[in-house]
Amino acid sequence: MSLQPLPKKILTINFGGIGDEILFLPTLLEVKKLLPDSRISLLLEPRSKSVKEVTDLVDEVLPFDIKKRPLLPSDYLKLLSLTRHGKYDLVISSGSSPMVAMLLFASGIPVRIGYDAGSPVKCLLTHPVKLNKEQYAGNMYHDLSKGLRAYLDEHHKGQTFRVDDGEGLLQIPRVTIDRAASARMKEALQIEERLLKQRLSLAPAGGGTGAVEDEREPVQRILIHPGTSRLAIQKGIIKTWDSQNWLTLIRALLGQKSLSKPIEIILAGGPDDEEVMKDLMQALGSEADKVINFYGKTRSLADLAALIEITDLFICVDSAPMHVAVGLDKKVVALFGPTDPAKLIPKQKNFCALSDNASTARSLLDGLGVRLLPDTVVQSSLDLLRQG
Repeated sequence: MSLQPLPKKILTINFGGIGDEILFLPTLLEVKKLLPDSRISLLLEPRSKSVKEVTDLVDEVLPFDIKKRPLLPSDYLKLLSLTRHGKYDLVISSGSSPMVAMLLFASGIPVRIGYDAGSPVKCLLTHPVKLNKEQYAGNMYHDLSKGLRAYLDEHHKGQTFRVDDGEGLLQIPRVTIDRAASARMKEALQIEERLLKQRLSLAPAGGGTGAVEDEREPVQRILIHPGTSRLAIQKGIIKTWDSQNWLTLIRALLGQKSLSKPIEIILAGGPDDEEVMKDLMQALGSEADKVINFYGKTRSLADLAALIEITDLFICVDSAPMHVAVGLDKKVVALFGPTDPAKLIPKQKNFCALSDNASTARSLLDGLGVRLLPDTVVQSSLDLLRQG
């Protein structure tokens, strides 16, 4: 008896921001490990399509604005068309609503894997998976691969699959660096470091054209990304830290003498961060000459990932850049407000999650943002830098 052909055209669906897409990468990696010859399409929101710049796991992205209001019947038809047009063999979806289950059923895709939202919705899925939100989100998404394993065990017995299912392991995403972006960011940072050196009167005013890496004293680069997504703010989920606190942090780090190498501060931000970046630079006054303002020079997610890769420590709030840094296994100090760090950042020695340690869970809509003292962030940053 001949073996059934393995699924080759895979549709994955994960609506959310860039951070959600990065947290979904371990699931896509598991699909590739189990089905190495498969072609993966990822249906996502338009705001998150740049995730393809930092992974080689996705063959195609299919943008659909699920947040559009109102969603008209024509929009639902377009969404259904996207799921049917590819003639997929198998679909894996992170949505847990009845609408998602009905969409998957209507798509005609023969193998449908998603979260069990209870009867009668789970009957629309061929392989429902229990949803456990009380864990790191990378693991929550990765649980969907259990549905894929169940399908393969049922219908493709006798074929060889990866034995280790990752049970009990932290499913940390892995981000890839674009070579062109890496070269671009290294060159841009060299220019900025040369200008910084001139400002600090460590080189002749005219400057040279030689490689900064050969001329300058070794430093520890700290990249600070103070912003968060505008959409979160619009939803009333305030994850920001007051500008005065960022200012105090920057000044304290600039004044540090306790490390074996001097500290170099780099500030970066995306399009949503223009206001906070302007406020910081103005508040720094003459001290702004002591930092590198990289705002506007990272013009893509690939650029940001490449910049994070060439720094020694990344300080940020709960945001998409935090997930990028985690995906690069960089040293990260992440500042949390109303969101739960246990669900959003892995417990690993490279990653320091700071929260206000409230005795009771905070409301996502309490509007209080990050309630940490700058001294706490300074000390945690220095401790992490001192690690090997």
